[in-house]
Amino acid sequence: ADGSLTLVAAYVDGVGGNDGLDGAQDVVVSPDGKHVYVAGFYDSAVAVYSRNSATGALTYVEHHVDGQNGVDALYYAACVAVSPDGRNVYVAASGESAIAVFSRDQSSGALTYLTAYRDGANGVDGIQSPYGVAVSPDGTGVYAGGLAEDKVAAFTRDPATGLLTFVAAYQDGVGGINGLYSVWRLTVSPDGAHVLACGWRDSGMAVF
Repeated sequence: ADGSLTLVAAYVDGVGGNDGLDGAQDVVVSPDGKHVYVAGFYDSAVAVYSRNSATGALTYVEHHVDGQNGVDALYYAACVAVSPDGRNVYVAASGESAIAVFSRDQSSGALTYLTAYRDGANGVDGIQSPYGVAVSPDGTGVYAGGLAEDKVAAFTRDPATGLLTFVAAYQDGVGGINGLYSVWRLTVSPDGAHVLACGWRDSGMAVF
């Protein structure tokens, strides 16, 4: 294998039954490889696909839209993450400064909305207009970046419920922190020891 690519298929919003993909911003594969989740920015939605592990081909399952069927906090969905245990999906909603939490059916891939965490509500800080969300490899921490306030927010995660508890927010230019001006995507190292965040307007990266 030389790493070259061969197109398997293309999936386009509004074509062939696909929905929730308008302005697709982020895509992630579940840890078990069975499902794919897409953040549709202009649809304010998260789309769900099942995945054929042999061919890589996808089959549309469902999509969830902000404000419909009890789902909230998906306005301008910008980033999506699946917990390592496969039990939860987290979506960063840049348009309403929130992180939406879903439980995941590990058989079908279908999602059920649980709750949302909003910047400035119930002590939560650091997620004003978030464009990135990541879960630690051990599943105990969730991190999100607030582009509009140059901050990274840290949460602890209850693996049994998927629910979060706000811990702290870290701001560009405060306490010696740099590299978070208009923080964009972020990730956690495979060993769980570090969080790395990209500062779009800083043209830089901060490592915690």
